[in-house]
Amino acid sequence: MSAGAEVNSERLWESLMAMAEVGRTPAGGVRRLALSDEDRLGRDLFVRWLREAGCTVRVDDLGNIYGRREGTDPRAAPVVFGSHLDTVPTGGRFDGVLGVLGALEAVRALNDAKIRTGNPLEVVSWTNEEGARFAPAMLASGVVCGRFTLEEAYAIRDPDGRTFGDELRRIGYCGESANRLRAASVYLELHIEQGPVLERLGAQIGIVGGVEGISWGWVEVTGRAAHAGPTPIVDRRDALVAAARIILAMRTLALEHEGLRATVGRLEIAPNTINVIAGSVRLTTDFRAQRTEVLETALRKLAEVCASVARDDAVEVSASEFWRSPPTPFDPAVIDAVAAAAASHGYTTHRLWAGAGHDAKYIADLYPAGMIFVPCRGGLSHNEAEWASKEDCARGAAVLLEAVERLAGPA
Repeated sequence: MSAGAEVNSERLWESLMAMAEVGRTPAGGVRRLALSDEDRLGRDLFVRWLREAGCTVRVDDLGNIYGRREGTDPRAAPVVFGSHLDTVPTGGRFDGVLGVLGALEAVRALNDAKIRTGNPLEVVSWTNEEGARFAPAMLASGVVCGRFTLEEAYAIRDPDGRTFGDELRRIGYCGESANRLRAASVYLELHIEQGPVLERLGAQIGIVGGVEGISWGWVEVTGRAAHAGPTPIVDRRDALVAAARIILAMRTLALEHEGLRATVGRLEIAPNTINVIAGSVRLTTDFRAQRTEVLETALRKLAEVCASVARDDAVEVSASEFWRSPPTPFDPAVIDAVAAAAASHGYTTHRLWAGAGHDAKYIADLYPAGMIFVPCRGGLSHNEAEWASKEDCARGAAVLLEAVERLAGPA
């Protein structure tokens, strides 16, 4: 490894806190929804910092921002690293932005040490990773990787009816399709864990093996609406009681199958009135696991539960899956580079998989990819109280820097 390139923890922290002021909420969080005025201001600041670091900046037709630092081999594919700047409506200071500014800090550190890499480096900020304003999530990286078309992305509307394409043009970040990512030797993404495992184990760095598979679906329960007063319990066809049994059964499934996560995050109840027995309930199902066979088992057992509840509660139940994202393992060579970088610094590590979606998942379809996690306090994320310490941010950036040097090669 080249000696001398070191992360400036104070500079990284100052950059994180400066970006956190863009869209700052009264509670100290961040609201920087994709393609909003706050997003534009955050982008402007990031572009200025890239240029100050000597990077050549380009923007593609999805608003993805790339900052390129040339290597000594102009024919080599770049090492690409970054994340996203957009947040959820009541987001925190570190989700996504740590990966973007950690990558920028790596470039700054290489500049300080006057070190050139063999491969070019490209810092990237992906548009609309969160999907909080324009669903689905990871939209722009999804288009770049062929999961969605540009026309589909441009036509998506936010809750106020504004389209992705119109808002992209409005904020002045609709670039050229020729500027899209066309090649990469590897892709790396630094991120807070968004869960409690690293903090609980006292591990300083998470070496991420891949992104878990996700299955999203609906369960629809149809009973019979009736008056809450005169209707005896034994005569009821209560859709909400039946739904509650399904929800509890999903939790039991997760406890019985190692590595499975099962969540019901949304309920639609009709007629949704205090003195009427629920006639129908529609609920979402969210299953996550590292292995496809575990997801298949969960869906099969959910169907069995639904059939049992329908029979016992005299209701109709149907379950359907509307979206599946298969498990995505990361590239062994990239994982090894992250592990070697962490070991070089003497950091304690833990190997785990990402339970949330990240742009790295789609990039891994095309190029060797990997991720680096750092702890966040209490495992809390997508929350204004989200927090990562200055030391943990610096450690993550240091591992990112050294892994990038290893993967890009010496001049």
